[in-house]
Amino acid sequence: MLEFLYPLRTYLIVAGDLEKPNPMTADWVVPVSFKPALLGVAIGHGRYTKKLIDEQKDFVVAVPTIELLKDVWTAGTVSGSNKNKKELMSVTFIPSKKVKAPSIKECSANIECKVVKSVDTGDHTFYVGEIVNVTESDAFVDGKADIENYKFIMHASFGARFTTTSSEIIKP
Repeated sequence: MLEFLYPLRTYLIVAGDLEKPNPMTADWVVPVSFKPALLGVAIGHGRYTKKLIDEQKDFVVAVPTIELLKDVWTAGTVSGSNKNKKELMSVTFIPSKKVKAPSIKECSANIECKVVKSVDTGDHTFYVGEIVNVTESDAFVDGKADIENYKFIMHASFGARFTTTSSEIIKP
């Protein structure tokens, strides 16, 4: 029944460190508070990323554009417990400013989070992260996505179906 929520924006959740970064693809990312600035992400119990977040208590939400779709697919279909994704992906992992998890240079934004709460929700854990730092590219102007010049990824449905934003702004 959750398929009726799609399309959803697609992100990369990065855990681990610069030596062995572990990005995973996630659609289930949501803002939860302005003050303090909090966001949440749901991660399946069997994911290697969950293990890393539980250990180091931080993560990065990296915001990819359509040019990174091949890497986004790799991050979501290969387990970091079996392979070093750094060797499989074409992105550049760089140090984050305030968390151990690395950021991704080619992403349009990197949102650094420290875990403040985790809640088991069925077959996923919902992590609430306090945003402690954000780095962004020119894909954002005054905090707004530049959808005329950048194509942010949206997962159209479960599986290998993606779409992107358009420059059309529709007002009610």
